[in-house]
Amino acid sequence: MAAADLRENLLTCLLHGPRHNLRDAMEVFGGRAETLPRSLRRARDCLYAHATEPLDLAQLAEAAGTGIRALQLGFRRHFGTSISDMLLDIRLAQLNARLGSTRPGEHVTDIAFELGFTHLSRMASAYRAKFGETPSATLRRMS
Repeated sequence: MAAADLRENLLTCLLHGPRHNLRDAMEVFGGRAETLPRSLRRARDCLYAHATEPLDLAQLAEAAGTGIRALQLGFRRHFGTSISDMLLDIRLAQLNARLGSTRPGEHVTDIAFELGFTHLSRMASAYRAKFGETPSATLRRMS
């Protein structure tokens, strides 16, 4: 039993310790590395970086280095959502974080417009569906 444990520990150290040509494959297939295509990672990072700006699919596809349709299909396949729904989710998370750290005199509408929301009623409905309360209720609770 001790010999088997020693052998297992030795193999683990040899495989996971030094850098070798199979290490990247082991991390991917072992679930420790992100397996998203590079273009989807670039698109997702671009959405986070420019979440307050209007969505332009052509610019996003160009930044990702792929076509619009391939990007849309990739989002559905790898993220299970559309590009616009992911952007909405990013903006809602930012709104929730901002409501938790508002200064006196700040209003939900001002923050929402700063974050790129253009339809306040849709924003409020989506926020309630995600967080279980209205943005103004979150603001009151956090203040």
